[in-house]
Amino acid sequence: MPVLCSNDTWPDLILHVLAHVAGTADLPASVYDPAYVAFAARHLGPAGARTLAEDAAALAVLLPSHAALARAQLVAWLFPSPEAAGACAERDLGELAREPPAEIACRAALATLASAPALELSGLELLRCAALLEAPSHAALPPAVLEAEERARLAEALDALVPVAPWLARVDVVPHRALRLRGRVRRRTLARSPGSHALAEIWTGLPCDDPGPDVAHVAWQAAHEASVLEVTRVAEHAAGPAAGERAVEHAAGPAAGERAVEHAAVVLLAERAEEAGRAAERAAWYAHFGPDAPHVSRARLAPAEAELVARCRAAPGSP
Repeated sequence: MPVLCSNDTWPDLILHVLAHVAGTADLPASVYDPAYVAFAARHLGPAGARTLAEDAAALAVLLPSHAALARAQLVAWLFPSPEAAGACAERDLGELAREPPAEIACRAALATLASAPALELSGLELLRCAALLEAPSHAALPPAVLEAEERARLAEALDALVPVAPWLARVDVVPHRALRLRGRVRRRTLARSPGSHALAEIWTGLPCDDPGPDVAHVAWQAAHEASVLEVTRVAEHAAGPAAGERAVEHAAGPAAGERAVEHAAVVLLAERAEEAGRAAERAAWYAHFGPDAPHVSRARLAPAEAELVARCRAAPGSP
């Protein structure tokens, strides 16, 4: 799986803004990260000295649910750069969806965003505006560069995890610094990797000393996201696309079914890591979820979730 160093600055800018939204930190879709906020403040000054703090507080009010906050992350897929976003700033999402301009990078995401309920739509528009206002400050952060040596180390770590997460071999991995400890899946119909035959892009944090994480964490997070993709595809194959998570909706993390898929993926990765003698490494990564993290026992899963794990293990080529 190639490690792609994306030149698209808009996704990281959106994630940078969302990393400051503390008011919804308890939601699964949150990317709020105090360590990242502290990193940004060291280089840019406190968010309260800019419009970012006020905008982040308002976003927590306008995007108060897991589904709304997850869907808002599709805004990261709309444009390749702040310049492209700025060229569309005078048109709202509805107008853009009716006549998508050349600057739009993902029409499927745009259509989903434009159909959001009125209150949520206000939050999505605020997120676009907040990002454009924050763009000059975001550009002043130290360059988010994955040096050749670190990139090679990450590629090696990912290759070593294919036996415990075989779908890693089917994806491209794209680090974004503002995601830090988290990851996201971008399905193939939404990906923009020229010439790539990957089923999806997996977005992870950027391995770095400040604000972190390290290579091992990024690799295991990518393995988890690849397992989520695997479980999702198995569910879709077993019961039809209507019963699985649709491409855009899965990437946005729908409330219905998404947590079950996530939990099945956690158990699937834990089983394979145990069998490969890498349980301690997986546990070190999993510890960042804290004491309330989901259990990793297939026996304690709901029957439908356990069946998904069993189907993944029984698939041809599955370890």
